[in-house]
Amino acid sequence: MVARAIERDSLFSLIVGPMVWVAHFLSIYVFTALACARGFFEVEALGLGIVPLVGGALTLVAVALIVDAGVLSWRRWHAAQGEEQPPHDDNHPASRRRFMAYAGLLLSGIALIATLWEALPILFFTTCR
Repeated sequence: MVARAIERDSLFSLIVGPMVWVAHFLSIYVFTALACARGFFEVEALGLGIVPLVGGALTLVAVALIVDAGVLSWRRWHAAQGEEQPPHDDNHPASRRRFMAYAGLLLSGIALIATLWEALPILFFTTCR
């Protein structure tokens, strides 16, 4: 999914994980606030509350996108490990490519942990009060 959007090295490949995390956070926050304000927090669908159901679906989509971005970064970092290493004090495209891939992998990992962590309250809160 994300791999098609990022065909070459770019800053977008570096920040895709945190961008998905932010979009996930905002969508869950806004949906829960609307459910409380409009009074449909207690509505059930498929035997689950509407907020946990929508929040769980949004979390699954976000986790899939973040994992996809992390796998792409890992592949790029792994491929860059096989290249001949340029001097450490030289501004070389191979060094930049390896750094971007590794930073993207780490940022995707942090975004994955944060996304799962922010989805936990959905399981525990049963009322708006």
